[in-house]
Amino acid sequence: MEKRDLDIICNSSVNWQMYRDKTCLITGATGRIGRYILETLVDIDIRYNLNMRILGLARSETKARNIFGELLDFPNVSFLYQNIITPIDYSGRIDYIFHTAGPAAPIDFKNIPVETLWGHVGGTHNVLECAKEHFAKRIMYISTVEIYGEWKEDRLINETDMGSLQHFNYRACYPEAKRLCETMLASYKKEYGIDFCGVRLSHTLGPGISLDDGRAFAEFMQCALEGKEIVLHSDGSAMRTYTYVADAINAIFLVIEKGESIFYNVAAEKNLISVRELATLIAEMSPSGKTKVVLGEDSKGLPYLPFKLAIMDTEKIQGLGWKPQVEIEQMFKWTMDSFL
Repeated sequence: MEKRDLDIICNSSVNWQMYRDKTCLITGATGRIGRYILETLVDIDIRYNLNMRILGLARSETKARNIFGELLDFPNVSFLYQNIITPIDYSGRIDYIFHTAGPAAPIDFKNIPVETLWGHVGGTHNVLECAKEHFAKRIMYISTVEIYGEWKEDRLINETDMGSLQHFNYRACYPEAKRLCETMLASYKKEYGIDFCGVRLSHTLGPGISLDDGRAFAEFMQCALEGKEIVLHSDGSAMRTYTYVADAINAIFLVIEKGESIFYNVAAEKNLISVRELATLIAEMSPSGKTKVVLGEDSKGLPYLPFKLAIMDTEKIQGLGWKPQVEIEQMFKWTMDSFL
């Protein structure tokens, strides 16, 4: 992780002392969100001498080694290598769980909808059972703006809203699974007293993203890096907000410390932009200067988020002291630079 990203994460009123002598489990530790959480915890453990135990869970030891390198040899870091849909077998103590695991790329919704569905539902079940067994203090769950479904009103979405969602469609494997996982958390709290909190993230990006995962902005960036045309499969009028990954991680740490047992919208509202404007912005960053934006065929059959408007109200998370620090031009420049 870049030092500037760590500074963004730590530039808030988080009480890092809450992790003294504690064990934190991070599922999906080699994913974009999980990686940032784990590296932040390692840094604050060293910085404040917190005597932590940091436990990552990931499927591939090779991938973990490629991402974290010598960090895996730190005495306070250990890993479980397994699929999240397998029960979590760990004999030590677990205090906090950051549950980030589960397929979240649109290309997965199209190619492996069954694995996407059960990766979230089965994985969250295993996390909850693990929390119950280890008497964990709190689970942080990473959810998504997609749980709100199709939003047609001309106002921001708050945390109690719910739009319609066409469930009889393979792409619903992701938002329907995330909805069910939120219900599972509420159910386990009611019956077993397991505390939780969560964030619903808007489009989040930064160094480490995959350029071939089916997200429109990732496709645009790949075209710009290769000097190819960016082809829009719509009129580009859909509005989206984009949040830099370090700002999102900052929000996650604020919520697990200060938040109630509810979900908080996390989106940099000032980074609101149409898909067409975003394509133009990214095209202008092309190293070759050759990338242009052109109109193509309709997006029918492609796994893009199908809704025109899905802008979240972030008053609740701002009430905890969250202020996103990175503007849209900067986040895309830093992300592009990471590939050069």
